[in-house]
Amino acid sequence: MNALTMSVSTPEPLTIIVADDDSDSRELVAHVVRGLGHSCREACDGVEARAMHRAQAADVIISDWNMPKMDGLELCREIRESDPPYWHTHFIFLTGGDGRPRLVEGLHGGADEYITKPVDLAELEARLEVASRVVEARRALEANNIALRLDSEREHIAARTDPLTAISNRRRLKEDLEPLEGRAARYGHRYCAALCDIDEFKAYNDCFGHLSGDKALCRVARAIQDHLRSGDGLYRYGGEEFLAILPEQSVADARAGMDRVRHEVEKLGIAHSPAAHASFLTISVGISNLNGGTVDEWLKRADSALYRAKSLGRNRVETEERPPDAAKRQEPPTSAGPWSSRGSAGR
Repeated sequence: MNALTMSVSTPEPLTIIVADDDSDSRELVAHVVRGLGHSCREACDGVEARAMHRAQAADVIISDWNMPKMDGLELCREIRESDPPYWHTHFIFLTGGDGRPRLVEGLHGGADEYITKPVDLAELEARLEVASRVVEARRALEANNIALRLDSEREHIAARTDPLTAISNRRRLKEDLEPLEGRAARYGHRYCAALCDIDEFKAYNDCFGHLSGDKALCRVARAIQDHLRSGDGLYRYGGEEFLAILPEQSVADARAGMDRVRHEVEKLGIAHSPAAHASFLTISVGISNLNGGTVDEWLKRADSALYRAKSLGRNRVETEERPPDAAKRQEPPTSAGPWSSRGSAGR
């Protein structure tokens, strides 16, 4: 389509308030406004116009200067102070023939334009065309700002979401973990960490291929997510590992809840590799309580509990056996800390 055949978009009608205590003048202006296709409300003074604008913001206010209760200048100043930053109400003053001093005062007070009385109808139409262009520009800017905010929000969420399983990723986990130590120490909040690992997942991938492995990861992640409480958090921790953060749960309650989750994963009935010990995909879970110490130490204890679950036969839930300040227990045979790139495919 070239420039000659392009259709010009028609500006949207304006919502206008006409404020004037002179009923004849007010009705004449309102009649012209409606005749131009705009929506119009009439107010007999500034107080009524202000109430109308607060109930439903107008694009344009056409106001006389001298009115009872609240004059036009006070109305204009109040509109400027009360309008939100993204909204600009186009304000047009109606002034007498000797209104130049008032014109200057009105412009300083926030008005955009003025029309002298008696109102010239052609001038009023032209002034409203100007107002329409200003309002259209404001609407376009507002729409663009909304689109930018939505894009920013989408990008923010995408950067914190695992693209495969659609659950939170390690970046989101790091952000969520940072305040937990302080909350636990300051307010006595309780948190349990449940580290889940799909049993013998390497054998599954070797048998069925990585595409099937990706589908299995998604199904397991969804099953875990669906059977946690609404306030719990689930994160892709690395490879086939998932970390659940369970606020305000004792270790015993966390163990019971995660055992139900473990059972739901087993109920998926995803056939395992013939080389695996189990017929279907299962998970092992290690649980620890944030009870003093650092977040890193807390996650290491969950990892130790997970390793013990693996050592005891897999497809089970184990908790830390000793308090955080007890002697160091045997750790899994890996030099990787809890924040390193994870991968436990052989477990």
